[in-house]
Amino acid sequence: MRREDVNMSDRAINSMPAGVTDVLLDDAQLKSHIEVSLREVFQGWGYAEVITPMFECYEVLLAGGIDPEWMYKFSDPGGGILALRPDLTTPIARVVATRLREAPKPLRLFYVENVFRRPEPKRGKRAEFPQAGIELVGSTQPAADAEVVATAIEALQRLGIDDFQLNLGQIGFFQGVIEDAPLSESEITVIKERLDRRDREELTRFVEGRNLPEDKQRLILEMLTLCGGEKVIERASTLADNETSEAALENLAEIYRILGDYRLVDRVAIDLAEVRGFGYYTGLMFEGFSRSLGSSILKGGRYDDLIAKFGYPCPAVGCAFDIDRIRTIVQKEKLPALPGVDTLVRFSRERRGEAYELAKMLRAQGKRVEIEVVDRREEEALAYARQKGMAELIVLEEGGKRIVPLKTSDTKDQQR
Repeated sequence: MRREDVNMSDRAINSMPAGVTDVLLDDAQLKSHIEVSLREVFQGWGYAEVITPMFECYEVLLAGGIDPEWMYKFSDPGGGILALRPDLTTPIARVVATRLREAPKPLRLFYVENVFRRPEPKRGKRAEFPQAGIELVGSTQPAADAEVVATAIEALQRLGIDDFQLNLGQIGFFQGVIEDAPLSESEITVIKERLDRRDREELTRFVEGRNLPEDKQRLILEMLTLCGGEKVIERASTLADNETSEAALENLAEIYRILGDYRLVDRVAIDLAEVRGFGYYTGLMFEGFSRSLGSSILKGGRYDDLIAKFGYPCPAVGCAFDIDRIRTIVQKEKLPALPGVDTLVRFSRERRGEAYELAKMLRAQGKRVEIEVVDRREEEALAYARQKGMAELIVLEEGGKRIVPLKTSDTKDQQR
């Protein structure tokens, strides 16, 4: 084998695929803490956990309106096409339409799992990331939408996050604006992208280049200014020129009123330029932002037509949390102390069984105990225990049992 071949092999076995990362030690414990906290909030609101397969039939994900460009596809032994899930709402829609069709409604479901998306050819884009989310299935009422928003707010507050805001939109308002406009699907997509980026200059240039009436152009551009409190809905009502937009605004106003009863309107803003997202959204759409991060940490909305694609018409609303992004803003100093190891047990060969029993008893008392499995001097074992932040070293030897305290100024051996 040539030297360059060996070097290439060495690089390969030490490399990682683009878009993935290792989560280690303290970060892994922090991730676990976040997931436990979210589970507790979801369960407190009556949601039950579901776990779906990591990969689905490709046709299932296509039926859910997932962009094929997002998917990692591969063949199964029978020749079918499978794909890693790039989204969890679509698999849950499949579950509801098949396994949970006869379950009492409304259904409250939650998940904590990873999703996989082929990253765009840009540096830093993720291919795998953990999500947690809730789905409230079986109700068309604004109260269901408001509950999902309220649950999301409580979940962020429980994690100690305070610098966030949820922007509420209603896709029906935009659909009403463009429903009689001579626009292709690709042109509508471009308009959504410009609205999402709040790019007035590009949006103006694009809209003026289309064959649109002037009043329709003005209304599309006006959407960039429809952001704020309850008065935004009142102002948008004066601009709406069709029943679809008016109905969307009435729905959004009722959701806002219910959030007022939850005493949560200080955490939300109306944003009628909030129009991008999964193609299956049919009503409320919302997105949560943290000022310290400057990017989205959760997204959600209503999807009344998605489950019907699997043969079971059933309305639903839900949201998903981006755990990786939340992990970057949760302040570690505000968390409970992450658990470490309390005790290292060291022993002579003759007292091995007794050492195992001692460790078992200490664990039953709630302590975290390591048993020495390395052949080394006691000084080395002490250095290791101190490095790990342990409270004590227990030594079982021929002369008895010694406890060496490691977190006090007095580290003299205690005979017992």
